[in-house]
Amino acid sequence: MKKKQIWMLCLITALFGSLLLIDRTDAMELNGLYVMSEEELTQMVADLPRADHLGERLRFEGKPVPYDQSENTFYVSQKIEEKAYEGTFDAVGEDCMICLQADEVLWDKQEVVSQGHVLRIWFVTKEAYAVANLIFTGLPVIDIDSDEHALSEKYARGNMVVQNPNDHDVVTMSAKESQMEAKINDHTGTISFRLYKKDYTEERNLSLLGLGKRSAWKLYPVSEKDEAASREMMAVYLWNCVCEEDTLRKGVEYAELIVDGEYKGLYYVAPKIGRGYLNLQEEDFLYECEALQEDGKRRYKVIGGGNLPSENSVLKAYEDIWKEEGQGFSQIDVENYMNYTIYLQAACAVQNSVEEYYVAAQQVDGNYRFLKLPERSRFVLGMYPSEIGWQSLFASENIIEDAEYDALSSRIQDLDSRTSKRWVELRKDVLSTDTLLRTAYLYEQRLADSGYIVRRGEVNAYVMGCNALHDMIEERMEYLDHYYGVVNE
Repeated sequence: MKKKQIWMLCLITALFGSLLLIDRTDAMELNGLYVMSEEELTQMVADLPRADHLGERLRFEGKPVPYDQSENTFYVSQKIEEKAYEGTFDAVGEDCMICLQADEVLWDKQEVVSQGHVLRIWFVTKEAYAVANLIFTGLPVIDIDSDEHALSEKYARGNMVVQNPNDHDVVTMSAKESQMEAKINDHTGTISFRLYKKDYTEERNLSLLGLGKRSAWKLYPVSEKDEAASREMMAVYLWNCVCEEDTLRKGVEYAELIVDGEYKGLYYVAPKIGRGYLNLQEEDFLYECEALQEDGKRRYKVIGGGNLPSENSVLKAYEDIWKEEGQGFSQIDVENYMNYTIYLQAACAVQNSVEEYYVAAQQVDGNYRFLKLPERSRFVLGMYPSEIGWQSLFASENIIEDAEYDALSSRIQDLDSRTSKRWVELRKDVLSTDTLLRTAYLYEQRLADSGYIVRRGEVNAYVMGCNALHDMIEERMEYLDHYYGVVNE
């Protein structure tokens, strides 16, 4: 018998001898991990040197486990509603035994998750042993491992693991792994990534976090200024309620992010807006309005196109409409622009009134129909850029101006009354104050149950932030009721 096998046999024999001392038979093993007391583990490794790290040996559902090097901590997603732990741990190689240190709350999974409890996990080999932390979280976890061990503003290859505690595709938790290319915007912190098959010759569509099968995705950091950590989620909810075009609705999810062994915190995960996401046909076009220039002109970028002459001619036709050089507003989807304006008002979306939105040009019966949808909505519901932060004192009394809507209302006499009527309809249903507050509460409760808020160590600030968001919603809705009521009169 090989020496490695003899050593493992002796270790396993000793281990099970120790486990017989434990009263509860179900305490002997937890989803592939042996459970032992600190005293028993210390005794077992008494003659072994301690190594800095053996965590590369750990697998969960057959995939690498997200690991924060500086804090020596592993992260594993769990479904909050389930009392039993889900998924299976295993070790890489026959010469490594992985054990979980017994803890008084270990068998109460919901307590472990919601209170951000830190468990201890031990790695034992013939040559050495190591100890690390293990956190079970109720949120998805995304782990990006780039080949260069650092993201830049150019796409670079790497590997990604996504743990989803509530994967509707398999009706349980899941762990998915894929090759990818990722880059980071150093100014905003936004990470863009594309999923690929192993040879990188073909992009890979993968269903992530219930947001559909996509190959291109984005990760947005949750703003440190948003102590409620849910304003952008609420903004997406508002847009989806207002929007009447199914293909223009947006998806977003929470995830905790680790990049190249460094825990980055809470992020929003969203499919990248593109032609495929909006189900545009070959003859359709998509433009991104990136910024308002000093001369008052907007700068547009073509998304996912290839026929430059056609793209430019359609874009010119769109711009000419607002210069009144075209044939009027017959190509503008008035209902869409009306809904977009209501979204700006309801979300108090400062940034989206001047930049960062998309224009889709859909061909219908030989003509193009233009529709509008927001890009990311950072400055919403009381969040403001630092340069206009003073306005937050009067947040509930700001009316967001949209030049294109103003141009439409000057040509369509009943547009204001139609917008008011639409507002009244929405307020009776999906935009009622009670519905909005319940939706905000669901996001807040999910973050609290996941353990993230406790682990962040700012519970009081979180409660105050949530209360401020509730106040903002109530005041904003009340003010807009008055505003649209006045217009309607």
